Amino acid sequence: MDSKVTVLTPNGRRQIVKVTPNTTIMQILEEACKKHGFSSDEYILRHHNKEVSLSQMFRFSGLPNNCLLEMSQTDKKRVPMPVDICVQTEDGTRKQAQFVPGDNLWHVLKQLQGEGELQKFESPVILYMRQEILGEQLLSKTTLKSLGIMEGRALLRLVDKQPEELKSQAMVYKPPAPKVVSTCDMEDDKPRTSKSIVPGGSGFAITKDLVQSLKKSSANETKESTTTENNEAASNVETPEPEKPKYDWGSAPGRSMRTSELEMEVDEIENLEPEIEPEYHILGERNAIIYSLDSAQSQIEDLPDSFYDLTVNDLKLVLRDLKKIAAGNEDAPLLTEKLRELEDNNTMLRKIAQYKNCVIRIQFPDRHVIQGMFKPIDKISDVKEFTKIYLEEPEKPFYLFTIPPKTKLDLDKTLLELDFVPNALVHYSLEDETDNTDKFINPQFLNKLTPAEGAFYVASKLRKQQHDKHSHNQVALDVPNPSTGAIPKRPRNDDLNNK
Repeated sequence: MDSKVTVLTPNGRRQIVKVTPNTTIMQILEEACKKHGFSSDEYILRHHNKEVSLSQMFRFSGLPNNCLLEMSQTDKKRVPMPVDICVQTEDGTRKQAQFVPGDNLWHVLKQLQGEGELQKFESPVILYMRQEILGEQLLSKTTLKSLGIMEGRALLRLVDKQPEELKSQAMVYKPPAPKVVSTCDMEDDKPRTSKSIVPGGSGFAITKDLVQSLKKSSANETKESTTTENNEAASNVETPEPEKPKYDWGSAPGRSMRTSELEMEVDEIENLEPEIEPEYHILGERNAIIYSLDSAQSQIEDLPDSFYDLTVNDLKLVLRDLKKIAAGNEDAPLLTEKLRELEDNNTMLRKIAQYKNCVIRIQFPDRHVIQGMFKPIDKISDVKEFTKIYLEEPEKPFYLFTIPPKTKLDLDKTLLELDFVPNALVHYSLEDETDNTDKFINPQFLNKLTPAEGAFYVASKLRKQQHDKHSHNQVALDVPNPSTGAIPKRPRNDDLNNK
């Protein structure tokens, strides 16, 4: 079925414009203006009194078929702005330059790749937002503006494909072929009526078949271990007690696992500590620690494919997350402004009761990070004063901000009001943007850098100590006072009437 939209022009006419999924909103506006003699640079389109981005494609705009768009005049005429275009080839190299929206794709490729490089391509193809423009003829007719690239920056991918290969999407990871299952295994398994993999590859669904298969594999492992132990016992003339299964799945579907056991084992997984305590250097007050992000990235290792295999513990963690989502407030009733404020205040009170300290990390442009412990009621001004202690030039004015988007932090706001509890990452910047300083922290502190894992270990250790202390105090508060046996006096009806 053909898609179309109706454009209401300023002269009261209605113009029907046929669209495809790759049609940009700018093309719709230009066609309507061309039919009625208007300048497209002086108008925008609105849907239900809400402005629609002209650079979007129809498939990503969220507009329904046969919708009504209204032309509205802008305050000032739109002027073409230069855009940054980056072209990425199949080997991963990138070249970037500035162009105007009226330039065509072939001109862009000649400027960035050169005619000599383009001659090596049998059929160059540009890929952008699910669009594939093939051949020199189409590339010469397609402009950046027709793709919706009118401002900012964009990334184009250049590949060499034959026309018959256009049905397969380029530069997309292809999963390995599924393993061949023997006929004997197929006979043992029951025919499955539901799939455990979500269509589209975005995740997996917890189904009864998946749980039963895991139960079966767990039972086989238990049986094999019991058989091995019996063989060893026969050789040693001893009969040890059979080992109990590691996981008790029960006989019901996967969602009937006992919550207490699930939460207990999940907590044990989360509370695992390293066998060897990493090295760290506490520099001063608030348990200050300085580390470098470069050292953290250097420790990243390539993980084997077996790391991504689904295990029983992974399934338990997924079930825990699903339980939290099911208990969420997706179907909660609408709240008034006062009720929302009351709920926010209750959330803040719960955070104060749960977290006595919070971890704040200040990241510098040279990728050094200062870590400190603060109270939820501390202000940003306290964080700023704490940062000055470790600066090489503390007299230079600076400010703290968060991203994205870049938001300058108010010095009078508390960490709790900014939702920085239990942890947050803020960034450091000088007030003078023209200052080219590349050294910020005093060198005497840089000589005592802590490895990244040491900084993370100290933060988790201090938080755990505070949590254990809070739990102990909570248990002490929950102990009921000894009863005196007295019955509270209830008001009489005469007293109520006198009132």
